[in-house]
Amino acid sequence: MKKFISKYVLNLANLFFLLTFLCFILPSKYAKEMRGGLKSPLVFALVLVIIEILFLSQLKNSKKSRAVKDVTASVNIFLFVWELIVSRLNLLPFIFIPAPENVFDIFVSDWKTILLGFLSSMGLIIAGLFLSVISSVILGTLVGYNKRLTNAVYPIAKALSTVPALIYTPYIVLIMPTFKLASLTVIFLSIFWGSFMGSINNTAFVEKKIINAAKVLNLSTPTILFKIIIPFNLPRYINTLPIHLATSLMTLTVAEMLGADSGMGYYVRVSLNYANYTKAIAGIIFIGFVVTLLNILIQEAKKRLVKWNY
Repeated sequence: MKKFISKYVLNLANLFFLLTFLCFILPSKYAKEMRGGLKSPLVFALVLVIIEILFLSQLKNSKKSRAVKDVTASVNIFLFVWELIVSRLNLLPFIFIPAPENVFDIFVSDWKTILLGFLSSMGLIIAGLFLSVISSVILGTLVGYNKRLTNAVYPIAKALSTVPALIYTPYIVLIMPTFKLASLTVIFLSIFWGSFMGSINNTAFVEKKIINAAKVLNLSTPTILFKIIIPFNLPRYINTLPIHLATSLMTLTVAEMLGADSGMGYYVRVSLNYANYTKAIAGIIFIGFVVTLLNILIQEAKKRLVKWNY
């Protein structure tokens, strides 16, 4: 019983979870001084409960329990400080820093717009990410397999990969006939060169005895590339997906803030243009949540689809 209490009850995460709920009892200066007042804490409370449920469910894994406690404690401390300083004491500029109750209430009051923006952005990200990763893996493996091609192409790819996609994003948005084509181009270029170089390097990591054994068996070059080298490097490709995902989402968000009429970045841009910082912060939180969720899905897919590693 003592072990159960020390593991599941007595920790910083639960302490600040409780303290945040106790803040709801305190009188709110924000509600008195703000013209719009303070929204109902129900949505915010629901978010806290969901975080707590996820936290307790992850504590079953003893290997991750310490990290889970630290991460959840950090989140709960942040939410507690935000609730106390803004919602209760109103010590910060309320125009720029809205109360958490008001921010999380946006997910209920504006859920249709947020959902449509999410679907629009995800369609572009998935298409751009798929095209860039598939093409870079295939071309990078082909180049890496041929020493002469590697020596000729790698320095060029290295030079091009050093140019951040955010620099030429406004130009591509300007010259492309449609925003969707511009977004796909930006996402493609932001991922392609780094992934292309990684594929060239990964090809060199394949053990020579494996390649030599394939040649002794008189296997064709396409068979060696697509049935030996690429499957061998599959764990490495999946490990880089979270980085590619973050890069693609960042560049797409910038592109949407420049010239889109839908999407998660567009939602934040319009909110900022109209000085609606409550919606803007809600949009930023939602983007962070989407990235986190997609990274979790990638890791789960890796566990189920790739049974080997090195």
